[in-house]
Amino acid sequence: MAVHLLSYLKEQFTPGVIDLLSQELGETPTATLKAVNGAIPVLLGGLTRRAQASGGASSIVGLLSKGDYSHTPLDVSQVLDEHQQTEETVTAARGFLTAIFGDNLTRTSELIGTYSGTKPQSSLTILGLAGGVLMGVLGRQEQEKGLSAHNLSTLLLGQATEIRKAVPSGLEGVSSLLGFNELQTPAGPQTEVQGADNFSGTVINPNIPKSPEGDRRLENVRWLRWVMVVIAVLVAALIIQKCSENQNGTDGISTDSTARVESNAVEDTSAATRRSIQEAHGQTGDSTVPGALGIRDSSATDRP
Repeated sequence: MAVHLLSYLKEQFTPGVIDLLSQELGETPTATLKAVNGAIPVLLGGLTRRAQASGGASSIVGLLSKGDYSHTPLDVSQVLDEHQQTEETVTAARGFLTAIFGDNLTRTSELIGTYSGTKPQSSLTILGLAGGVLMGVLGRQEQEKGLSAHNLSTLLLGQATEIRKAVPSGLEGVSSLLGFNELQTPAGPQTEVQGADNFSGTVINPNIPKSPEGDRRLENVRWLRWVMVVIAVLVAALIIQKCSENQNGTDGISTDSTARVESNAVEDTSAATRRSIQEAHGQTGDSTVPGALGIRDSSATDRP
């Protein structure tokens, strides 16, 4: 059985959390709890309706793939100690909520506020807190376990009827606005609807239906990581080899460190050596000077 989304999110808002949240929002605990009980099924219903739309699940998964969840809370209570943490969580979830509700986000929060007796901004904050936790759970699954559009649709549609029934009486305006009458779990065995294979069922890793597409994505990621490791090792080896070669100090050209260069100061320039060179080649100077081959001075040809 896949993770039960309604229970998972409702369990976040314990009596202690409701008290802290009420103080943060300046609302009564009763009104805050009522807003929470309305916001959670509305959030899940909106996400399910988005997944039902053509390309909707893919767009949600695409959004999740771009997120950074290193600071996303796994529990609402983690971000209620400081006002700044609460605000940062709600702000981070704003894009997720917009992807779900689109232009209806403001109207939805207003309707929840009217139903619960809370300010619309308070309702929006509650939606943001619940949405932030849900986004973190699904986002981590996308990045670490290969959550696909098929996974997400299977998970949500498997609980669609229950989500629709959980919307409180008094929020008919939201149901009409978002088309919750279309929330219906497909007929068929539960294992067929929810998926036979599941992720592990922990808070960090809730069991969510997998698919062959997700498995292929995970395999591709593993393969790419190994390729990058091999390339990095080869590059490092080439750099080490290059650094170990002998180079001269002026132009970086590799040289033979065993070669011996004899300076001009020790060259043999004795008279006997010069005569030997002259007899063998006709001159002791530079053979590139003007004149006939082997003759240093062309004027020497005029002498008898």
